[in-house]
Formats: sequence, C-alpha cells, structure tokens
Amino acid sequence: MKKVLFFVMPLVAHFMSASAQNAPRNNLKGFPEAIPTNSEVKYMEQEAELYKVNYIPNVVYAHNDGKDLTLQLFVPQTSSKSKQTFPCIIFVKGSAWLKQRLYDNIPQVSQFARRGYVIALVEYRPTPDATFPAQRNDALDAFYFMKSHAKEYSVNPNNMFVWGDSSGAHTALFTAMSVDNDTVPEINGIIAYFPPTNLLVMKDDPTAATKGDANSPEGLLMGKIGVDEDPELAKRISPWYYIDKDTNLPPIFLAHGTKDRVVPFSQSDILANKLQENGKEYEFYALRNADHGSWEFWTEPMFDNVEAFIKKNLK
Repeated sequence: MKKVLFFVMPLVAHFMSASAQNAPRNNLKGFPEAIPTNSEVKYMEQEAELYKVNYIPNVVYAHNDGKDLTLQLFVPQTSSKSKQTFPCIIFVKGSAWLKQRLYDNIPQVSQFARRGYVIALVEYRPTPDATFPAQRNDALDAFYFMKSHAKEYSVNPNNMFVWGDSSGAHTALFTAMSVDNDTVPEINGIIAYFPPTNLLVMKDDPTAATKGDANSPEGLLMGKIGVDEDPELAKRISPWYYIDKDTNLPPIFLAHGTKDRVVPFSQSDILANKLQENGKEYEFYALRNADHGSWEFWTEPMFDNVEAFIKKNLK
C-alpha cells in the first residue's frame, strides 16, 4: 500500500492563504523548473492531488445549556482568490454519549479531508448533563451552522454528509430522523461506523458489554433509567424503531467489526435488515476480526469505500 505523509497546519493566518510561509514569493510567469546536478538524484512526480489542510480549532457553533459548543474544522487549502468549494462532512465523535475526547480523531479526519472534503468535528453535550435528544440536536445545530457559513469555509451547501462512530454514529443516524415531529434537513448521506441502533435489545446480545442498567451509557442517555424500566423510552432513543416504508431517509453507509467488544455487531446487522425490508438505500460492510474503533476502519481501502459512497451521492 502506498503511504502518504501529511501535515495539518494550525491557523496562524487567514485559512485561505495560498502559502504556509510569510516569506517573499517569486510570482514570475513561466517560472523555470530547477535541474539538479547531483548524479544520484531520484525524480518524483505526483499526479493524484491531495490537498493541504488548514486546521481551524474551537469554532463556536452554538451555546446550549450555558455552554459554548465548538467545532474542529479541517478545510482543504486553495488559493486566496479561488472560489472552489468542497462537500462538507459533519463528523460526530463517539464517547458512549459521555464527554468526548475530540482530539483523538484529528489524525483520521484530517487525512480524509486531504481528499477534498471540509470536515467539522462536532462537540456535543454529554450525559449526564443532557439526555437524548440533546446530542442529536447539537449535531443538527452544527449542520445548520456549516450550511449557513458555507462561503466562509469553502463548503458546497448542496453536498452535506454526516459521519459518526459508535455513539456518534447513533447521533448521526438521528440527524436524518424526525423526533417529536420536528423537521430534519436534507442530508446527502450518512456514514455510521459501529452504531448502537436498538438499545432495547442490545443488552440481550451475548457479546454485549453493558446490560442496560441505569448507570450504563444507554441508561444515562435515558436520564439514569434502565432500559427495562422504560421500554418505550428505550425505543424512542433507538434509530431502528424509526424506520418503515414511509420513512424518508438518505442513503446510509454501515460498517461494523465482527469482533466488536463494545457495541455488538448485531446492532448494525439488524439495522441493515430493517433498511433492506423497507426498501431503503444502504451499504453494509462487515470488517473481519475488527474490534470497536480499531485500525481497520481508518485505512486507505476503507476510506476509498467511504469516498465512493460520498461521490455516488453528490449533487
């Protein structure tokens, strides 16, 4: 596999700067190519473009429950005069709905951004500070923020995707589902890595890591209530129950490891079956021997699969 080294630049000047340096630049037309004199030199010419990426940290997108919520933005670099725009991906980092370790995913999302995507890594309100649907509503606020600031961040507002892993994938799925009859935005597609999808039955899988008690991640999401104590509430916070033939859903990309020790593989399997039964568009990848969030999800071949899904659903 061809390896690519990449660098993510901190924002020290305007993010659309054409150069990472402040030194003088020779803008002579017909600038000549240098010819080496060293006899052992090895020429290297690359044709497939990977963008340099500007990292814009801690952009406040909402103020909920007395707290500023921020985005970590990754924007492909173009010249200062370029009007080029890119598809936007709202990325929701999983955390068992607890406080996120947002910066853990920066190497992965910045690597994908180099392919030509604006990525907004979302901070959401954690449990027990806020219960469902706070996390889903925060992700929607981030979506609308990026859409309304499209010009500022080189976003094509007609090509908006949501990607999440684990509890972030649960949140991502809900951005396309109406809760309490509210309106959901038009989303081109959703990428869901190893999502919890039916919290009422997840505890019964023999590989489940939790049993759905009040102090479990799903119990805290419900407000420190065990899933068996309030099955109807457990259904309300489970994407599986929102899908029927009349549900208007964007295409969904599912990926789950067959040896997931946190969220059972069956959670994606039953969602894929429900999507298939109701005639919804989806792709489902079972990653052999992969664990929860393990390296297999962040490889170039998997990124190729994700990108193919995105390109298929561009407008």
